[in-house]
Amino acid sequence: MILFSRKNLELIKELSTPAPGTKNLYFPTKYSQSFLTQCLACFWKQHWSYWRNSQYNAIRFFMTIAIGVIFGVIFLGKGGKIHQQQDLLNLLGATYSAILFLGASNATAVQSVVAVERTVFYRERAAGMYSELPYAFAQVAIETIYVAIQTFIYALILHLMIGYELTAIKFFYFYYFIFMCFTYFSMYGMMVVALTPNHQIAAIVMSFFFSFWNLFSGFLIPRPGMGMDSMCNKLDNPMFGWKNEGRTNNTPYVG
Repeated sequence: MILFSRKNLELIKELSTPAPGTKNLYFPTKYSQSFLTQCLACFWKQHWSYWRNSQYNAIRFFMTIAIGVIFGVIFLGKGGKIHQQQDLLNLLGATYSAILFLGASNATAVQSVVAVERTVFYRERAAGMYSELPYAFAQVAIETIYVAIQTFIYALILHLMIGYELTAIKFFYFYYFIFMCFTYFSMYGMMVVALTPNHQIAAIVMSFFFSFWNLFSGFLIPRPGMGMDSMCNKLDNPMFGWKNEGRTNNTPYVG
């Protein structure tokens, strides 16, 4: 037994010594595939991951239809009845609330999905399969596609039930603003998970900033009523730019 062990040690020493004239193993790039190929591979992986996550998709589209119908029933036919300033404010409030409700739901729901995928990402990155950037691009791309489909359903329900003027330009303008709002909600939820140790802490951080953004979005407290400190807070508030400035200064979808 001792002789056998000694022979093994000698063999290991012999094989671990490079032969004369040999060079160290070298690869010209860190990863075996190009950046574009990594992006395509990560996107293909994310596509099947989302496609097979029936629970996440079912909840997403169920909440979309349910919240859309609820707001549609509450403000049924109000889009064509703009006789006073209060009527316009009611419609802006309806759109604001509709975006906030479903947007916050999107940001919350996406966190568990990103948290699970992050565990897989750590393992595959350690194996040298791809870098961080292609993975991030693929995750954002597949989420954006699902958000675009979700937004179309939601905008169609709201636009028809509230009774905005049914023209292609006004509908797609309405769709565009809702899509951009839902996109930053979902991206924010994904970002918070990436910056925190787990999705439980991410949920706490997210709820704080949602309250902060909602308060200084320019709707609950109008811009003329804001002090200088509050006006500074709005500068880094995405809700202010998309949900109020865009809708208040450019509202061609309102009748």
